[in-house]
Amino acid sequence: MLTACATQPPVAPTGVAPQLDRFELTGRVAVKLDGRGHSARMRWLHDVDSDAIWLYSPLGSTIATLYSDREIATLVTSKKKTYRSADVQTLTRDVLGWDLPLNGLKYWVLGQVDPDSPATEIERDEQQRIKRLVQDGWEIAFAGYGESEALPSSLTLRFADLRIRLLIDRWDVALLER
Repeated sequence: MLTACATQPPVAPTGVAPQLDRFELTGRVAVKLDGRGHSARMRWLHDVDSDAIWLYSPLGSTIATLYSDREIATLVTSKKKTYRSADVQTLTRDVLGWDLPLNGLKYWVLGQVDPDSPATEIERDEQQRIKRLVQDGWEIAFAGYGESEALPSSLTLRFADLRIRLLIDRWDVALLER
């Protein structure tokens, strides 16, 4: 139903991503750690106070569902086992075996620097979009921007031996106008 209302995100001046308090995206995620790789399709619904992320197998079955608000993070596996933690990064580390830095990622996926933490390095392209960023020990490389040229379509996160690649197939901005 939401996809029928999907439109392209507005283009911000000089190609810089607009400030968005909410967004929905669909795409693919690939995780590589200790020589092992995992991939999934994903849907992420972000709001000011909460996040919901669904990870799907290539055939469409749910691998895991992750919910987070200001108080608690909850992960439900495909076998309906529920895990809780104070934050997403700890929860994904304990249950999935790798860290998902959701606090920073909600900014990085928009092509922005997390305002709550100093960046140690920022490289920008000729349109002033972030090309490479180092923040909180994570190195984020922006490999591409979508049709609007304001929102990233591909980014890779690295932290020690962990590599997370996110390919964004679609931004749904119908939610942004509410």
